[in-house]
Amino acid sequence: MSTEPLHDDAYAAAADWHTRLDEDDSAQAYAEFDAWVAADPRNKAAFEAVERSWGALASARVDARVLKLRREALSATHRVRFFRFAAAAAVVGVAVAIAYLVNPLFKDDPAARPASIMGTTTEGGAFRTAVGERSNITLSDGSSVVLNTNSRVEIRFTPEQRNVRLLAGQAWFQVAKNPNRPFVVEAGNRRVTALGTAFDVRLDSRDSVQVTLAEGKVSVEPILSPLARLISTPPMPELLVAGEALISSDDAPAEKRKADVAKVLSWRQGQVVFDNDTLEAAIAEINRYSATRIELADPALGQLRVSGVFKAGYSESFVETVTGHYPLRIASRDDTRILLRGAQ
Repeated sequence: MSTEPLHDDAYAAAADWHTRLDEDDSAQAYAEFDAWVAADPRNKAAFEAVERSWGALASARVDARVLKLRREALSATHRVRFFRFAAAAAVVGVAVAIAYLVNPLFKDDPAARPASIMGTTTEGGAFRTAVGERSNITLSDGSSVVLNTNSRVEIRFTPEQRNVRLLAGQAWFQVAKNPNRPFVVEAGNRRVTALGTAFDVRLDSRDSVQVTLAEGKVSVEPILSPLARLISTPPMPELLVAGEALISSDDAPAEKRKADVAKVLSWRQGQVVFDNDTLEAAIAEINRYSATRIELADPALGQLRVSGVFKAGYSESFVETVTGHYPLRIASRDDTRILLRGAQ
């Protein structure tokens, strides 16, 4: 068997052919395909690799979301040209990333720390999770809070109001309805007020806040100092309805947008979902769940695109996937760091 590397664009062309033959079974299409295969033995190898990747999905129960990712990745073949091989990496990578959940060839990381689910009923207090842990807190009013990895909250109930302060990380709130006792969450520079609803709040290291509403309604307003309230008129609160998100930070205006709620909430099932995200963003998200950090030797590689579903906290498996199907290799590794660089 030849060990010669595949042509830079072979995967991209193979993905194009995979889609075309799905939609066009004419004699002319197959004649042109046969001519393409015969032109270079590496073309056949590339097509077989794409077929194997999608074959893993064919035997699994694949929902409409995964099929949508597949089609979008394939249709993006001609749009991704950061490197000559970027299109191939994006196309094959999406298949492998999704197949990772169903293909036994991709093994779990034995060093990964499983999520910890713990329950308690409380009227207040301080709670935190370590990296890779998840915690479920049941409140005395019937509401619940689920903390994601490396998160901290402070909870304080009064007869007039139910107060939560998210100090770090991410939390999901399922709020018991009580019109006479608002449920208020503060994170960064934003205050979220709800009566009975379900929403997610994420506070990043740079004090960027994202509020995503799954059901009901919430109002989101900036937290202003007493002096700021005296010298300027407070802005009107933003009202969110189900399926919307508000993203804000100290150095940019608040932005309300339609949310991919399933993607935002995938962490509650121990998953991380990418949908045409940059490799840089994907690595940053994977790193949230593991003490072993993945880094890129060349920041330019971070512009490669990734789509698919991965298990949270399994850095080794993520690395195995991207180095197996992207132009990347492991430059060095130890217990706390895996450095990736471009393949030679």
